[in-house]
Amino acid sequence: MNTFSITTRLTTKEYARIMFVGLYKKPGFILATILGLYFAITVILDYLNTIDWYSETPTFEIACGAFLLLAPTLIVFIAVRQFTSNPSFQNEIIYTFSDNGVACQGLTFKSEFLWTHIIKQKELGKFLILYHNKKFGNFIDKTKLTTEQLNFIKSKVRQT
Repeated sequence: MNTFSITTRLTTKEYARIMFVGLYKKPGFILATILGLYFAITVILDYLNTIDWYSETPTFEIACGAFLLLAPTLIVFIAVRQFTSNPSFQNEIIYTFSDNGVACQGLTFKSEFLWTHIIKQKELGKFLILYHNKKFGNFIDKTKLTTEQLNFIKSKVRQT
C-alpha cells in the first residue's frame, strides 16, 4: 500500500471519555463499581430506616463505597492532568503510515515507529489506539481513515 497521512487532534474531553470507557470495560472496575453501589445503597437504606443492617455508624462501608465509586474518576483526573500538562498532546499531530511503520509529527516533535514496536491495538469509540508499551499509545482518529487504510493498519500490528 502507498504511504498515506492523516492529521488529528485529541481534545481533553475526548481523552477523558476514552479513559472512562477504557476503565469501565475492565471487569475489575465493573465489579468494584457494583460493590461500591451496594455499600452506598445499603448505607442510605439503613439511614432511612428502610433496612436495619448496621447497629453502629457504618464508617467502613461509607469509606469503601466512596472509594470504590470515586477511584475511576480519580484515575481519569490524574491521567487528564498529565495529558493537559504536556502541550504537545494538545496540538495537531500528523500520522504518516507506510509499509515500514508510523511517523508522527507534532509542532515540537517528530518520531517514527516500526510496526514491530507496536505491541497491541485497541478500538475505543472513534479512536484506534496503537500501543508501544502497556501505558503509552497513539490515538488515531478512525473517522479520518478509509476502510482500506484502517484494515491496512490493523493488518500491520502483530496480534498478542
